[in-house]
Amino acid sequence: MISNNATAQAIAARPFVISFSGIDGAGKTTQIEYLSSYLQKQGLRVARLSFWDHVAVWSKMRAGVGDRSADLLRGDEMAERPFAPRNNKSVRTWYLTAARSGFYMLDIARLRRILAGQQIKSCDVVIFDRYVYDQIANIYSPSLAARIYAKFLSKLTPAPDLAFVIDASPAAAFARKPEYPLEFVHRNRQNFLLLQEIVPRLIIVPPAGAEQVRSEICSHVSQSRLGAGALPEEKTEATVDAAVVRMQT
Repeated sequence: MISNNATAQAIAARPFVISFSGIDGAGKTTQIEYLSSYLQKQGLRVARLSFWDHVAVWSKMRAGVGDRSADLLRGDEMAERPFAPRNNKSVRTWYLTAARSGFYMLDIARLRRILAGQQIKSCDVVIFDRYVYDQIANIYSPSLAARIYAKFLSKLTPAPDLAFVIDASPAAAFARKPEYPLEFVHRNRQNFLLLQEIVPRLIIVPPAGAEQVRSEICSHVSQSRLGAGALPEEKTEATVDAAVVRMQT
């Protein structure tokens, strides 16, 4: 369990940053909600941030450009899909890739400012729903130039204390969230797995049921400076007034 001493250390060295990455439909939100709730019950102040909503520079404009490009390239191909893509990352053109590559530099600069801000410094734990690693996976490819640039971006990125990639079967993820073409989901998953070559700190959580994935994540958290020993399965009876910090967009 998270001891009082470990809690004190976490607060003294705050914020403890945890990032969750992976393909759409892998189950990141479920794991983030559980972990956030658990840490709050331990008396820790938790901030949850969505990378696309809170960090990405000019996200609405970028989504709009992606929408127009997608409309030109695919016509009515995805008109019947129940989920509408937020940024059309599956659309790969040379000019969009070039634009994204430049925006990612701005995203990293903004991320650094956010992490240095007073609102974040007042928290004990910061949990990111997606991170720069998800952005890198969108432009990653076998080409030497793409690999060099991806490594350059990873060097500039503030390293989380724990960086999880929730892996999942592309077919299962697509069934849960058919937001992008299945072929892209396969390719995107492979890019996430390859990212460990340039970001060794990434923790790949293999495909499994929600409980097994939760156990794997808790194991890593308990072995970090945030915890000591194994996290208990039962809910704590301690009552705390720590709440998830809702960051302003």
